[in-house]
Amino acid sequence: MIAFLFTVHRLLFFWGLLITLVVAGWGLFTWLRKQPASGGYRSILVMCELLFVLQALVGLGLYVGGRPLHDTLHLLYGVLLIVTLPIAASYTSSHDKRREALVFGLAGLFMTGLAIRALTTA
Repeated sequence: MIAFLFTVHRLLFFWGLLITLVVAGWGLFTWLRKQPASGGYRSILVMCELLFVLQALVGLGLYVGGRPLHDTLHLLYGVLLIVTLPIAASYTSSHDKRREALVFGLAGLFMTGLAIRALTTA
């Protein structure tokens, strides 16, 4: 069971890395085009958040199942991946829809870096 959870955790990492790159690229491209964030983009943000929550739950299952944690920084990066989008959402303004794409695009870049760092501490 631990081997299965580990495989799922690793696959979720690759999907998480991909989706954070999509969030970053789409957001920054939208901002450069001077467009507001679309409903499709917001849907990707929700999927990104859910993916990292699922990633954390699988990681918790690994830990509870007996897989040791090599570095506690791995936990910090995981928590930061979950809280980044809600924090970024608090910086968006209902008055400036274009800024929303920039904020989430930069958050996506930050999350990409966090995901890579989380892999290096696994």
